[in-house]
Amino acid sequence: KHEYHTNLVKSGGYFRYESQKEDKLMEEKTLTIGNGSSYSYVPRSPGDYEIRVYAPDANTYISESFYSYGNWGWGSSNSTFEVNNEGHVDIALDKGKSPYFTNETAVVTFKAPFDGRMLVTMETDKIVSYHYVNVEKRTAQLSLPISSDHLPNVYVTATLIKPHELTDMPLTVAHGYQNLQVEDKSRKIAVEIDAKKTVRSRTSQEITVKADPGSYVTLSAVDNGVLQVSSFKTPDPYNHFYSKKALQVNGYDLYPLLFPEVRGRLSSTGGDGDLSMEKRVNPMPAKRIKVVSFWSGISKANGSGVAKFNVQVPQFSGEIRLMAVAYKGSSFGAGENTMTVADPVVISTALPRFLSPGDTVTVPVTLSNTTAKAATVSAQLKTDGPLKVLGGTTQSVDLAANSEGRATFRIVADPVMAVSKVRVEVNGMGEKFFDETEISIRPASTLQKLTGSGVVKAGATQAVQIGTTDFIPSSVDYKLVVSRSPVLEWGKQLEYLVQYPYGCTEQTVSAAFPQLYFGDLVDVMNKKGVAASNANYNVMEAIRKIKMRQVENGALTLWDGEGYPHWWTTVYATHFLLEARKAGFTVENSLLDPMLAYLTNRLRNRETIAYYYNRDQNRKIAPKEVPYSLFVLALAGRSNIPSMNYYKANPDLLAIDGKYLLSAAYAIAGDKKSFTSMLPTAFVGEESVSQPGGSWYSDLRDEGVALNALLEVDPANKQIGVMARHVSDKLKSREWLSTQERSFGFLALGKISRAAAQSTATAEIKVGGKTIAKVDGGNWTGDKAALKGNNIEIVTKGNGQLYFFWEAEGISATGSYKEEDSYLKVRRRFYDRFGKELTGASFKQNDLIVIGVSLEKSYSGTVENVE
Repeated sequence: KHEYHTNLVKSGGYFRYESQKEDKLMEEKTLTIGNGSSYSYVPRSPGDYEIRVYAPDANTYISESFYSYGNWGWGSSNSTFEVNNEGHVDIALDKGKSPYFTNETAVVTFKAPFDGRMLVTMETDKIVSYHYVNVEKRTAQLSLPISSDHLPNVYVTATLIKPHELTDMPLTVAHGYQNLQVEDKSRKIAVEIDAKKTVRSRTSQEITVKADPGSYVTLSAVDNGVLQVSSFKTPDPYNHFYSKKALQVNGYDLYPLLFPEVRGRLSSTGGDGDLSMEKRVNPMPAKRIKVVSFWSGISKANGSGVAKFNVQVPQFSGEIRLMAVAYKGSSFGAGENTMTVADPVVISTALPRFLSPGDTVTVPVTLSNTTAKAATVSAQLKTDGPLKVLGGTTQSVDLAANSEGRATFRIVADPVMAVSKVRVEVNGMGEKFFDETEISIRPASTLQKLTGSGVVKAGATQAVQIGTTDFIPSSVDYKLVVSRSPVLEWGKQLEYLVQYPYGCTEQTVSAAFPQLYFGDLVDVMNKKGVAASNANYNVMEAIRKIKMRQVENGALTLWDGEGYPHWWTTVYATHFLLEARKAGFTVENSLLDPMLAYLTNRLRNRETIAYYYNRDQNRKIAPKEVPYSLFVLALAGRSNIPSMNYYKANPDLLAIDGKYLLSAAYAIAGDKKSFTSMLPTAFVGEESVSQPGGSWYSDLRDEGVALNALLEVDPANKQIGVMARHVSDKLKSREWLSTQERSFGFLALGKISRAAAQSTATAEIKVGGKTIAKVDGGNWTGDKAALKGNNIEIVTKGNGQLYFFWEAEGISATGSYKEEDSYLKVRRRFYDRFGKELTGASFKQNDLIVIGVSLEKSYSGTVENVE
């Protein structure tokens, strides 16, 4: 038995009762099961009960719940009905679920848990009518007239209140809801479609639709096979406009404040209880197949209710569904019919969905004789575009009456990407039949990108060869960017950041952070016609996303809808917001202040984590977020001196990058002495092991963070040159980098380069010896259309240096691509229909192949935040 213990508690400005549920074992028996086995139990007190059935020693069970009201002194003669649930009124209609028509009367029977005065209402989006009924012997009956006000459905609701003098009964209120469907016969139009049952392809057919005179009619003709794949049903406007609607009236009472175990129910919950949701298959669209699809437009039926349509039947074999809908004022209707399309010889060409360059396939052509006469026919295969026929192109096939025959051909695809056609022509029975199918030749490998960059001294000429030799010509695209800014030397990293395709908070901030300082270059690198990326917009969009992911304690989550604060992401975003405000962007205090308060609160805890470094060493340190938070709080003018002093006194709790951050925090706070004493003499002796979660630390990210902090407080420090060279070399040499590594590395080097760039160099861009552009200042970018070739020369003049960056993309003509792992391993395996792994790379045509894709980590440790 489920019992409740109720206590009076204060909630807000008022008192209410709250109950806690407790399960009490009333009886336990072991039964031997056989034919006619039964079990009985008589509740001795009212309340919630649950019976559980399970096998001995089993960990699972099945159960059924019920409520026992008891007689409560009324005697068994008063227990007219069994009631389903506590506080529930059952409402039964004399017509069951069948619809009522206007001007009829609905007889409604109510089954209640107790006697009393009951309010009965008829509701739609408002209360249409109401009645009071006395419930005696737990039952009542009411006749309700049905009118057009109740279309398309109306809800009968009941609220029964127990008389106050019946104090023994624990229930005080009961609710009930019932949907009542209503129809108006005058608003439904009968629609009929008259068409031939069997027709030939490539013919014109007249279809007659009969409806109400003066009604408006449309006709659709669609391949029924396609409709069946997607479970498409013929549109029915009558059922759409007069379909069941949800109840839009909410009912409330105060009883849950006093008796929590009797939960108040909102009337609107009953609005969609019996609506069914069918799962649909969304087929992959085959563009090479021309689906039969015709829509007539709107036509008005004549005085006899007739509308005629001409339908052109294309090359097709199968069944066409004819669907007609009609309307007139507030009346609607629909109808459907089918029409079979079959020629004397039906051609079915079996082709794969697509081909890859160099593929060779067998093409079976099935010829179906739909007549009662035998015939000998000639089948010929023709191709165009990059497809060739291997062997003979013509075959003779004998067709018995109402039977099939087959011709087999072979075709090969040239090493190009294009859409080709396969045409089968059949001569026989005194006629000529044909079937034409489009098939695409698509690449065997995916899109690939190549990049390159370099420096050109003023007065020199630099040859640039953009690598596109292995790409299919129709897939090639490339661009060249030339700039005086040294930042372009790391253009690949910036390109990756600002185009990163995912959107967690860390990635969003990493994409926007560099654009605070290098927006002009970002725009040039991403400019594609009128769709130029705007750095200011990107920064403002990042600020907007940060707002959306802030939770009540001021912290940020990684993704929308997550309830878990992420410390590193919060301090990282706070740093970004402070720099954005400094750069002139609007950052509200209502956003920033709670984030700063969160960082302050987190510093109150003296936490430690396991820190892995120098390949196989580890020790306990303060989380990386601690020194970063102290640095960011100092930037915000809220230096946390007690926490700073604690970690100054315990330097072993800090990794090497944390010491740079803490020393910078002291410098910002005006304590130059502590800055000097805390600052390491060099960023050496400690190389962290990359972590894919938590604070995402790595050797490159850590040195980038330290370099950024040092540039903030002491831009002339002698360590900066050495650290910048370390970061630069790693950015250039490593193929796979995290967004944290790219962001902090780029920020640090970009600040150094921007401050040092004093170049006045100009250049001419030549392709094939012809000047196509001049770079007189700022930045220049050219795409494939502007360059008109990939054999490029950059001829420079003036003083200083120019920097260039190129990117090419395309699809390999040979299908080759570079395979490598970085933190994650993705592997593909092939299996047959029985789950047996296939070790080869060659498969037979029409074999069923199951592809398994596995994702593994390629090192010891956990992988977090994988989407």
